Amino acid sequence: MSAPETSSPAVVCSQCSTPMYSPLCCASCGALNPVPPEGLHFNYFELFGLPAAYDLDAAVLHRRYLALSRGVHPDIHGGGSDDQRRQALALSAELNRAYETLRDPVARAEYLLMLAGGPSPAEDKSVPPRLLGEVMTLREELEEAEGSKDAEAMERLRQTIATRRQATMDEIANLCRSTTRDEAIRRQLRKQLNAVKYWNSLLEKAQTTAA
Repeated sequence: MSAPETSSPAVVCSQCSTPMYSPLCCASCGALNPVPPEGLHFNYFELFGLPAAYDLDAAVLHRRYLALSRGVHPDIHGGGSDDQRRQALALSAELNRAYETLRDPVARAEYLLMLAGGPSPAEDKSVPPRLLGEVMTLREELEEAEGSKDAEAMERLRQTIATRRQATMDEIANLCRSTTRDEAIRRQLRKQLNAVKYWNSLLEKAQTTAA
């Protein structure tokens, strides 16, 4: 899988020449940047003026999201032309997609893998060895505990599943911090991202059962 093309942020605003940290809009004069042509996409990290890294400050991300939201909100540009309103809507939608991606650890890791040219879930469905067997066993034990109304067993299983999921998330974080130029690391990251979906599903079932 090849990395998607991205639209780099402008160095200065085309309207007032003020330096810009985000390719969406100018914090000084409020001018909107053009929506990337079809086939191009904003780099989500560049959009927020952040380095492309797994570890980020959630509070900083949120503050920049709020500031950018005000800058591209369609109501702010409601008095402009139809083209300006459409541009504001498109940029606002892109901003929301970027924020939802980067604020979620799994989606953020998926995005980093995509930027690195790693395989998508459709291209590589492989998982770590023994995962499927362990998931199946825990699922059967959950069903048995639910059938016998064994609350203690259900809580023990929930904790076990949560621990397994956290271990997978820790591995994802460690792999994202490694060089994604290494094909073996990209493949291993794909496996762990596939695996965490199984743990998320099983944990949801365990929490629903416990409730």
